[in-house]
Amino acid sequence: MAEPVRTASEQSKRSTREAILDAAFAILARDGYGALTARSVAQEAGTNLALVNYYFGGKKGLLLALYEKLERERRERQLALYADDGRPLSAKWRQAVEYYRKDLADGFVRVHHELQAQGYSDDRLAEPARRRATSWFELLAEAAERYLPPLGVEVPPRDVVIALGAFWYGMEQHHLIGVPEGDLPYFDLLERIGAWLEEREAAARLGEGTRPGAGEGARAEPDEDEDAGVGRGRRR
Repeated sequence: MAEPVRTASEQSKRSTREAILDAAFAILARDGYGALTARSVAQEAGTNLALVNYYFGGKKGLLLALYEKLERERRERQLALYADDGRPLSAKWRQAVEYYRKDLADGFVRVHHELQAQGYSDDRLAEPARRRATSWFELLAEAAERYLPPLGVEVPPRDVVIALGAFWYGMEQHHLIGVPEGDLPYFDLLERIGAWLEEREAAARLGEGTRPGAGEGARAEPDEDEDAGVGRGRRR
């Protein structure tokens, strides 16, 4: 479907609004929540303070809008990844790791944690974080239920997702405070998980090739008459 045609006024409003959101992201990623004020955002965006209040109603509205924007972009990216049926889980895992490296480098991971931390004392900011946790759990659980059982993984897929989510969140926090890979080799572990998934995929393909009726590797079932003849020969 074609994008709706916007008037020059609508495009100007959208570009100003996006510039303010981009400025808020830049400040959070670079300097943290303590440096984020309506005035600092206006200066970063090259606009005036009144427009921050006009578009977002203040700092809290700005944070909520930024959270929604970032969540929508990441969720769409992840849905596209799992919708690609032409790639095995190991390839999708490695792509997800590359997404994480990019998100860590461009500041998204820090911004996400800065926003989520504000929810400890502000329920209006905690509520979208709770929604995000639930929606991402369901998204990942659906993928796990689809991909893991055929690989012979016997742990319930939803339990795997819960454990992985807790691990990932802790990994992000350690990376944000600068724990070096040499001390806690998270990326090495992520790569070894990808290699393990490849091994499971290869084993699953081999297993499919050796099932009865699957080709040369299949063991032919004896014919009943032939078996009976063998039995008569033995009795003689």
